[in-house]
Amino acid sequence: MFCKLFVAKVMESNGTLTTADYYDNFADYGEPVSPEEVVLGNHSIFQTVCYSLIFFVSLAGNSFLLWALLKQEDLRQTSSLLLLHLTMSDLIFTVTLPFWAVYVSDGWVMGEVACKLLNGMVFLGFYSYMMFLMAMTLHRYRAVVHAVTASTFKPNVHLLSAGLWVFCLTFSIPEMVFSETEEFNDAVYCIQSYGSHMPEYLVYYVQISIFFLLPFSVITFCYTRMWFRIRQCRMGKKNQAVRLIFLIVVGFFICWAPYNIFLFIHALGLQGLIPAEKLEQSVAFKFTYTISHTLAYFHCCFSPIIHILGAGKFRGHLNLSRGFRRFSGRQRTQTLSIHTYEAALSMSGQTNI
Repeated sequence: MFCKLFVAKVMESNGTLTTADYYDNFADYGEPVSPEEVVLGNHSIFQTVCYSLIFFVSLAGNSFLLWALLKQEDLRQTSSLLLLHLTMSDLIFTVTLPFWAVYVSDGWVMGEVACKLLNGMVFLGFYSYMMFLMAMTLHRYRAVVHAVTASTFKPNVHLLSAGLWVFCLTFSIPEMVFSETEEFNDAVYCIQSYGSHMPEYLVYYVQISIFFLLPFSVITFCYTRMWFRIRQCRMGKKNQAVRLIFLIVVGFFICWAPYNIFLFIHALGLQGLIPAEKLEQSVAFKFTYTISHTLAYFHCCFSPIIHILGAGKFRGHLNLSRGFRRFSGRQRTQTLSIHTYEAALSMSGQTNI
């Protein structure tokens, strides 16, 4: 999946396409180049700009969120602690983006060890994000729909978080182990090569089922039930809560549904269940795949934006930090004025002498 995101690795075996990715081999040399192929041929510029934008937005937003949680929030609360782990997942994913930005423009230049390590980090950040988002949703669901049992039974959130990290790490290690660098057409790529260890389509099915369909189904079910409960109980700030729920569900779906659809189609093609070879080699399919993959990367920006802009307590932290800067600015101005006044008095005294 992610390890092959930027790969233009097309191999011929009995005249057929034998490996998964189909990014950069867009045009057949010697044939007329269509406008779509011209656009697609410049996809590396588009991806580099997008990854850079995502990196700066995500780094700033998640760093602020991390600061607010560590300095201002009570981490004994389950919701704050789960959000802390979600933010850490986003940051693990985010710190790899500059390397992928270099990759799409210049090829892989950082060696095989970095290839393995960064792929492991990407999958760990992605998997843990999904799991902690689902855990946060279940916690909110219990608090809203089953308030009585939620107040009497409180699970050990530290043990739960540790278990989720171990679970995600278990699925990330194979992705790291099977990552390798390979040279093709005078370019070096960082890819995953499962060889005879496991069918490639099986890996895609596991990713789609465990880390997309399961979280999305749980999140959709929980927020639907919470929405009905909020309407029934006529809770305060009902409209704001409903809007926030709607944004979370829709944002999650928009970021990940297109990419997983393409991943599912490709897995079916690998099994020979659909005649996907011509479709996958079409320019439109490759272009749409590139867009959907880039869109999926925006998930690490989504959480801080929603929590900072949609939750009043984090907006308060943002206002607090602005107020601190304004206060510091006034203090510096007052100090400068005092020093200027003292200097003027000193000069006046020297003149009188």
